[in-house]
Amino acid sequence: MAESQITLENVELDDLPLLMLKLIRLIGFSAAIKLVALRPGIPTFIPTVMQPDHWLVQELGVFAASALVKNWPGATIVPPNCKMALIKLRHRQVLRSRALGFSQTECALLYGLTPRQIRNIESNLPEDDLNGSLF
Repeated sequence: MAESQITLENVELDDLPLLMLKLIRLIGFSAAIKLVALRPGIPTFIPTVMQPDHWLVQELGVFAASALVKNWPGATIVPPNCKMALIKLRHRQVLRSRALGFSQTECALLYGLTPRQIRNIESNLPEDDLNGSLF
């Protein structure tokens, strides 16, 4: 599956959970995305004092780790997984690819979906089994 590059330009901020928006304002977009990638939906303890060898410093940098300690010392936060925002981003990318002339099959292969899912995205139908209500 093709992994999309997540940037501030291609994510709709309205699609993001409130905690993610707070993290972006506090530690910056790159550090917030990295934290979510490392700990999606996993309770994460923020120490009261940040040591230079702490994993938050190593992964996010001193500025971001210090900002977390300053704002949430001793707290446990649960970084959101941003699943819906990522699905909406993928849907926009699928529609853009289709507009550029990619076939449904090519888009399915590119994004790790089925041609049926591509058709559903194009028709704004949910991705779940649409025949479920028949049985």
